[in-house]
Amino acid sequence: MIKSMTGYASESFFVESTKYIVEAKSVNSKILDLKIRLPQFLKAKEFDIRKFISSKLVRGKIEVNINHENDLGSQKININSEVVNEYIKELKDIDKNLEDNYLSIAMQLPYAYDSALSSLEENQIEEIEKTIEKTIEKLDNYRLKEGKETEKDLIQKISIINSLLADIENVEKTRLDNKKAKLLNEFNKLNIEIDQNRLEQEMIYYIEKFDINEELIRLKSHIKLFMETLESKSPVGKKLGFICQEIGREINTIGSKSNDSSLQKYVIEMKDNLEKIKENILNIL
Repeated sequence: MIKSMTGYASESFFVESTKYIVEAKSVNSKILDLKIRLPQFLKAKEFDIRKFISSKLVRGKIEVNINHENDLGSQKININSEVVNEYIKELKDIDKNLEDNYLSIAMQLPYAYDSALSSLEENQIEEIEKTIEKTIEKLDNYRLKEGKETEKDLIQKISIINSLLADIENVEKTRLDNKKAKLLNEFNKLNIEIDQNRLEQEMIYYIEKFDINEELIRLKSHIKLFMETLESKSPVGKKLGFICQEIGREINTIGSKSNDSSLQKYVIEMKDNLEKIKENILNIL
């Protein structure tokens, strides 16, 4: 099961005349980088909210914002006199040249006002928590949906690499024999006496340098493991990245050892598709 790390979701609902908006968005990251912006009255619930989000989303750079829009005309707004007076006192101690600006500055500072928003009923706070959970579930489903599309693309690209591997295997069946025959023909043109046993030994040693059968076997094994890993129920992004490193290593070795123009076109196309796979994997959970 493939999940993307990119997604967006939002939910909203009303408590009396106040509209609450929960927004969650995520992009790819090597770790879980979670940032949450909560209203003051939800700060006590932050640990539980963070724990829930972490358990659902696991990895990615995630931002969750809970905002509210309220009709001030229908809300009872109180001035926190004690807080404002304390602000004014502190401001006077800091700077006595502000003259009549103490009050206007104090009224702009945190907790100068008190409204019904700061004293919600427990059932209303529970409703907000449920909306947060619903938003995260929605974001998780978005990431799952996008992951399925990514999985289709990964299967297509790895299948192309597997098909190119089969083409290389077909060429490899006759490549070494042709290379050996060509070398023997060049020696015969020299028209000199040669120790055939020694020539055969040197020929075997020389041809081994171009033998890519071991690399082909390992590459086939890595491709099989890649396909099996795609079917895993747990997060596979990092594991697929490691497998791609091994696939790339075998492709590079095939290209360097083969020293054959007829195989280079397959190798180049393999590398091109592998790079596209790596780009997609960066966004996989």
